[in-house]
Amino acid sequence: MINPITRHRARCRQTRALMSDYLDDDLDPESRRRVARHTAWCPNCGRMLRTLSRTVSGLHHLGGLPDEPSDSQVS
Repeated sequence: MINPITRHRARCRQTRALMSDYLDDDLDPESRRRVARHTAWCPNCGRMLRTLSRTVSGLHHLGGLPDEPSDSQVS
């Protein structure tokens, strides 16, 4: 039998690996449900998702950032 703490840590790792895709709406419905369910009751993962969401939102609001130079523009 797997130790409950070990199982919880594994679920946290799995959830954290999916957070970017979750925020980008790039997950299948079942994976979205698992991330939402886990972050609803896990305070650490919930806090991480909220922080990541605020970071992504802030970056989107910056807008107007110059693109990286293309190979032809680099000296």
